[in-house]
Amino acid sequence: MTKVGLSREVITPPRDVTLVGYFNPRPNTGILDDLYVRVMLFEKNGIVSGIVVYDLCFLSAELVAEFKVALKHSGLGFVDNLMFSATHTHTGPFVAKFFGHEPSSKYLSELVDKTVIAVNNAFLSLSPAKFKLGSVNNNPYAFNRRYWMKNGSVLTNPGKLNPNIKTPEGDVNQEIGIMTVEQDGRTSAVITHISNHTDTIGGNFVSADWPGRMERYIQNEAGYDLPVFALIDCQGNINHFDVSSDEAQGGFEEACRIGHGYGKIVFDALKALKDFAPSAITASLREITIPFRNITSEEIAGAEAILAKPVAAGQGGDMTSEGLATGDGPVARFFAEQMLEYKQNCSGKQRDFELISLKFDDTLAITSLPGEAFMEIGQAIRAGSPFKNTWPVVLAMGECGYIPLEECFSRGGYEVLPVEGGSPRQDTDKLLIRESVTNLKA
Repeated sequence: MTKVGLSREVITPPRDVTLVGYFNPRPNTGILDDLYVRVMLFEKNGIVSGIVVYDLCFLSAELVAEFKVALKHSGLGFVDNLMFSATHTHTGPFVAKFFGHEPSSKYLSELVDKTVIAVNNAFLSLSPAKFKLGSVNNNPYAFNRRYWMKNGSVLTNPGKLNPNIKTPEGDVNQEIGIMTVEQDGRTSAVITHISNHTDTIGGNFVSADWPGRMERYIQNEAGYDLPVFALIDCQGNINHFDVSSDEAQGGFEEACRIGHGYGKIVFDALKALKDFAPSAITASLREITIPFRNITSEEIAGAEAILAKPVAAGQGGDMTSEGLATGDGPVARFFAEQMLEYKQNCSGKQRDFELISLKFDDTLAITSLPGEAFMEIGQAIRAGSPFKNTWPVVLAMGECGYIPLEECFSRGGYEVLPVEGGSPRQDTDKLLIRESVTNLKA
């Protein structure tokens, strides 16, 4: 018999707790919609495993370790079979030091407590369940955000209708994976696996972004509060901006448009899902070490030269996506400062992470990646996986920063620039592909 337990807790921060996701800190001034931690536990053949999904921008490996310690102290012995992941909303609170800004210790303490409550409640609710699984090849809201320009360089978010755009650097994964849990004669939960960035709103209001709007759409169509677990596929070079359109594509309305669109795609596909009954559900845990980059003397000299230039009038304030593309003004200074911080605090060091793979016979594997991996990394993991369906999940079990392809470092784009606490070594793409496939085959 297969059992599933479900639970969720509100993790919305109080007013004035700073929001993460951009270069400038933003004390929140209100709530557009609540944030949640959602828990789904599986029990099969006496083994308990599961997923714990947070409406947060990221999770640090240190915070995941705190979750595990607290859960063990509460009497749960299966914590090493849990995958902890974030949806990557850019309108949630800090949970670790980021760009020099510290999280609220009170909020972190409450987050650990809410996690313990949610996982324990899910464990207490374990009851007989069946699964359905399928996919749809339709991801109309995702675009590769890195573009070859006519001068031979690559820019991230080069601006809408930019006449100097030549072609996207890479493709987009069109497949949306869908799994449902069936209990007591109805669908009791939905899991989605979608490749896209979760950054449509901006501003100072708390929101779960499009995954929250997707859940609300599906709930409205179902007629009851059906929980939706949003697992984010590799998206380090993917976002929702269509550069061939002059539409602004920002704000809560855009989150609603994308969330409702994904919700309709998923809900319409539910009736076509196929039953699957795994004879075993297991978890494989693998510890890996990811080195930081080594910063060269030439890179340091370049950063110092930028900082030596006087700040021109009118170059203060917020840093925009246009500034990211051009590298001008405050954006250039920001990355130069980060280069020096990285050299002092990160260069030449390394970090430890855990990879976890949840395996449903040979039918499905859900496997973690500790950062924002480029789409091609997920495709390579799928190609090497022995499972019929493989779902890489980014921002899971920790955060090591953007994980570009090694060849992208010589091309440009801000994902390859070193920032304190992120920016793993240039060959991390190959390391994660190799280690993930090894863990899937374990």
